[in-house]
Amino acid sequence: MTATLPLPAGATVIVAVSGGPDSVALLHILATALPSLHFVAVYVDHGLRPDETGAEMELVEGLARNLRARFERIRVDVRGGAEQHGASIEETARILRYEGLETLRRHYQGAAIAVAHTADDQAEELLIRLIRGCGRKGLSGMQPRNGWIIRPLLGESKASLLHYLHTEGIPFCIDSSNLERIYLRNRVRLELLPYLEDHFNPSIRETLLQTAQILGDEEALMETMADSAWQETVSVMATAPVSSATPPHTLRLDIQRFCREHRAIQRRILEKCCWRMEARPQFRQIELLLDLLLTREPGAETHLSRGLRAHKTRDTVIFSYPAGKGAYRGNCGQQSGRTRPAQ
Repeated sequence: MTATLPLPAGATVIVAVSGGPDSVALLHILATALPSLHFVAVYVDHGLRPDETGAEMELVEGLARNLRARFERIRVDVRGGAEQHGASIEETARILRYEGLETLRRHYQGAAIAVAHTADDQAEELLIRLIRGCGRKGLSGMQPRNGWIIRPLLGESKASLLHYLHTEGIPFCIDSSNLERIYLRNRVRLELLPYLEDHFNPSIRETLLQTAQILGDEEALMETMADSAWQETVSVMATAPVSSATPPHTLRLDIQRFCREHRAIQRRILEKCCWRMEARPQFRQIELLLDLLLTREPGAETHLSRGLRAHKTRDTVIFSYPAGKGAYRGNCGQQSGRTRPAQ
């Protein structure tokens, strides 16, 4: 089990348990190996598979009871959220799931949220990020700890967890949506990875994980350098949020200081701006921001995902959500001809 962070005796950990083999193994291993901690097993009902939800929830509740863990159920409206924000089912499910888990963590004053990502998930995630386009940070993969999120099984294979469950006689459910090829992650798992193994490299999963480790070590060094540059270049300005969904701050980037940095550090500063404003940076967005900063005139503006705007003045670029979060197009009431959408 991957060492994630020290947890004091008596701490509460929120554990996301879908009823599938990975998450069932996660809860069982944690509760068995760490009896001094308190666990809350959380089943998230996405409203996508009503025929399977009852059996999964019953299994998770029974497992929690046997392990003396609390049980909670969260309901989220994935389809409604996807329509409202113009996002995919996969992305909306991920966002709403983590929001629900974080709400429960605050309620229980939890020390962490444990999720069941495995080494196999890591290999799939690297390919997905490569397909979608991302920088070194993204290609270093998921981390054992990211804020409140911990991934204790990130070094374990799915095969080892299945062996554990069968050996211990622990039941689990199979999510039928994992076989639906309409989802990119499923196509990577069911088609792309097996094809690469059969035709290019039978050890492709191990190779991907090794690459992630190398990039992760280099990323740590680059991140230290970027953090120093960030402190000198970007100011966080507290402000009243447009809505409860938007961050209570804007960012003000000093153009002159920004231009002194190497291009690699410039990219990282802009990526950090996006993350700080709760937006996922992609290559095209970073390129548009570089263009805004280095070539365009004061008054120009670039639209990023879900309503995030970068507005250029003579000396600064300001990141904000002028109309709140949403799948906006166009200029949000600003003068036309001054925007360059990044979506």
